[in-house]
Amino acid sequence: MVTKIIIAWVMIHISVSVLVSQLPASMVLFFSRLYELKNWEKNGRVYEQLKIKKWKHLLPEARKWVNQGKGKTAAHLRTEKDFQALALQTSRSELSHWAQILPSPVFFFFLPVWAGWVMVLYAILFNLPFIVVQRYNRTRLERFRKVYEKKQR
Repeated sequence: MVTKIIIAWVMIHISVSVLVSQLPASMVLFFSRLYELKNWEKNGRVYEQLKIKKWKHLLPEARKWVNQGKGKTAAHLRTEKDFQALALQTSRSELSHWAQILPSPVFFFFLPVWAGWVMVLYAILFNLPFIVVQRYNRTRLERFRKVYEKKQR
């Protein structure tokens, strides 16, 4: 049974990642309210308190397997189009991880209730670090964009 659960989760993670990587930008941006910074995020300072910069590199990047996109780095940013592309990429990644949580209640149909809750908890705990990193990256991207715009004037 454990092997089947592991296989199911791997399939969920891969399937959702592939699906979201293929969505048109308009569909990703349809969920733009999801990506907006909330007041409690304090313009990203809450993420700096979590010391994300020290551990985010430990998370695997599915883009290497799914869509072969550019790395999530500001080093290649030269134009407004570059900034928009990276912002879209971070939004796409965040959407993928939110979407990977959604199927977790399905496990209630096949497992005891307590195990269903374990699956929901797993889905949240597994995906939350990735979501947090994408939100952190977008706050840094916006700061970098403002500095870049000042230099261009």
